[in-house]
Amino acid sequence: MLKKFIEFNKRFFGPDLPTELVLFNIITIVGCAGGVVTVPFNIVNGLSGILTAVIAVAVVMDVVCIYMANCRNRLKNSMIAVCFVVAIGLFPVMFFVTGGINSGMVCWFSMGIVFIFMLLDGMDFVFMLLTDIAIIIGCYVVSYYHPEYVIDLDSKESVFFDTIQSLLVSSLAIGAIVKFQKSVYVKLYKQASINNDDLLEKTLQAKKAEKMAQSATEAKSNFLANMSHEIRTPINTIMGMDEMILRETSEKVVEEYALDIKTASQNLLSLINDILDITKIESGKMGIVMGEYAFMSMMHDVLNNITLRAKEKNLEIRLNISSDIPCNMVGDDIRIKQILTNIITNAVKYTQDGYISIAAYSTKAEDGFVDLTFEISDTGIGIKQEDIKRMFESFERLEVNRNRNIEGAGLGMTITQNLLKMMGSTLRVQSVYGEGSTFSFTIRQEIMDPEPIGDFEQKLKQITSNYEYSTSFEAPNAKFLVVDDNTMNRKVFVALLKDSKVQITEAASGDECLRLIREEHFDMIFLDHMMPGMDGVETFRAMATLEGNKCLGTPVIALTANAIAGAKERYLTTGFHGFLSKPIVPAQLEKMIRDFLPEHLLEYHEPDAKDEARKNRSKKIELPDIEGIDWDYALLHFPDSNMVYQTAVDYYDSIEYERDQILSYYDGIETGESLEDYRIKVHSVKSMSNTIGAVGLGGLAKLCEFAARDGDIERIKILTPVLLEELDNMKARMDVLASETEKPMLEDIDDLFAMLEMLKMSIRAHDTESSDNTMKQIMTFSYEEGIQQKLDSLNMHILNLEDDEALEAIDELQK
Repeated sequence: MLKKFIEFNKRFFGPDLPTELVLFNIITIVGCAGGVVTVPFNIVNGLSGILTAVIAVAVVMDVVCIYMANCRNRLKNSMIAVCFVVAIGLFPVMFFVTGGINSGMVCWFSMGIVFIFMLLDGMDFVFMLLTDIAIIIGCYVVSYYHPEYVIDLDSKESVFFDTIQSLLVSSLAIGAIVKFQKSVYVKLYKQASINNDDLLEKTLQAKKAEKMAQSATEAKSNFLANMSHEIRTPINTIMGMDEMILRETSEKVVEEYALDIKTASQNLLSLINDILDITKIESGKMGIVMGEYAFMSMMHDVLNNITLRAKEKNLEIRLNISSDIPCNMVGDDIRIKQILTNIITNAVKYTQDGYISIAAYSTKAEDGFVDLTFEISDTGIGIKQEDIKRMFESFERLEVNRNRNIEGAGLGMTITQNLLKMMGSTLRVQSVYGEGSTFSFTIRQEIMDPEPIGDFEQKLKQITSNYEYSTSFEAPNAKFLVVDDNTMNRKVFVALLKDSKVQITEAASGDECLRLIREEHFDMIFLDHMMPGMDGVETFRAMATLEGNKCLGTPVIALTANAIAGAKERYLTTGFHGFLSKPIVPAQLEKMIRDFLPEHLLEYHEPDAKDEARKNRSKKIELPDIEGIDWDYALLHFPDSNMVYQTAVDYYDSIEYERDQILSYYDGIETGESLEDYRIKVHSVKSMSNTIGAVGLGGLAKLCEFAARDGDIERIKILTPVLLEELDNMKARMDVLASETEKPMLEDIDDLFAMLEMLKMSIRAHDTESSDNTMKQIMTFSYEEGIQQKLDSLNMHILNLEDDEALEAIDELQK
């Protein structure tokens, strides 16, 4: 019996059934059960035959509707039928034959309305509800005005039985409904709680993952910015000194080598830029910077980058450049060169024999604009049609096994496509697998000079055949201040402007810059961004509020080796007058000077200084072999061995002083007060060592610098004694420089005092070149031990641009 009850309960009220069906079953089965009980009771007690017949019909309808809803999936029709039969058929008849208002019909009418609310929706609900209300009101109105239509029950017992029966059945039905709804609510509440807990946990996990991703992105950005600075600084030196070789060499072979160095340096910059650019694109920081450019110059740079590699593979370069392309246009020529270089480099890499064809032509667009189209074709390995889309995905390389010997990170085409999208264009690809490919794109450019370029190949030969350089102006009365903590960078800057005869004062820090601009007016200031202590931006802001600043209104140009998107706009927003990216391009430097230097200070001339410079070249010094020094590396930083030799001698003279400074800061490292001074000092030793080619010692100093930066005292304690020992060893090895010539003893001490007075005047005039020359003249003699020690200390102050300390040392010597 119990088993059958459980099966019945599961069949009609199971948890897997739809909620609407369970509600329908509760209402109809309870009503049907009430009818089954009522029919025999009415027959036994001789109640109205009409009522009994109507209840019997209603019970049959309930059974039919229960069957249709549960077995035939006709739930909606069954709900409407039950509501219609009960509200319109059964309840009105029951009202008039069971005593009207003096019966249990209030309960039945109430349950009928509940049925309608629980079972119907939409217009069905509205219609049945209004109909039921109208019938109920009609029944009571008729019974009120025509009580003769109402048939009273025969006895008092019948009235009581009808009332109790009506109350119980309707209460059980409504109670069952409420109970079921409660169980549904509890179930949903528990499920919602579980879902909320899961959602909360997933939300916390997502926030944690987002935070980790942001931290990783920030770390990557910081790493790339630092990497950019660290790598671009030596490239700046290589390209700068190579530029000086191109300016001054008279040997054709050397000039060809120098041009190859220039090409290789630009390729190295391109590789670095690929890594930085994809990061900037991912972070949305890549920007298109519009500017005027010469088409011939741009194409010369592009072809110069790839011609050497094509020749190495015996590939023919075919040029088909339309003669009617405008000479000068407005666009982002840096990005256009990057796009062309990426495409042509890929063509060279994947072509083993045959040719590379480079075509360009223009068609007039709207007024003042031209549509510039480039097509690059090759006879390479081609691309499968299904692989064309994949080639634009980051770090995606096609047919890795087949192309495993071809270098590349799989970033070039991704960057190319993104750059073209930013220019409002797209890269078109046509390829036949095994035969070759054609890449093309069209960009709209504004015309600045409509004059056509003419015969492209003839003009290209003129540009390539003879590399001539000379400054287009001289400015002997102009005074520049260059602020950079890296001595090597300052030397490159001074060398690039040597032919212009500009008076250049050097400063190694932001504090020194502030001191100099209080003492003297400068016509232009070039300020490096990344410096220890007060950086370039902080120095620039301090200049604006500096009391006694004699350089208010002086153009200040920002220098940086960090390749960051939007850098120029940020510097200009900060207030800088201009921006130069390292490595410094001589033409851009000169253009910056012509733009901002007052016209009366510029003296223009024809570019004929190159031959004169070559005639005046001095005899090269032969550098001695010294363990731990790579002179070839040092020569990358200087135009000739003479300057390397003199710098090495200065380094030798400074070793003992630098060693003592490091030791003094190291002794106070435990308290943390001298940690920053220690870091700056080993940073200086690192730069000086690398400059003369002592890269091993420079690397050791770099480890000490990083340990100080990270506050790793234990590591500093391990590394510093090794660094001090290596400095002593290096000084011993470099004794050969000091013993090259025996210094004569200065006979008349008055000569020393005279030279010291000259040195003092040079320092006060901030004439760095004169100070260096005078100090070198003093150090060509030997002196008594006490004086010699003081002069060695003075020499260190001069080398380190420590003017105040140098003046104090001179006063001490003159006593």
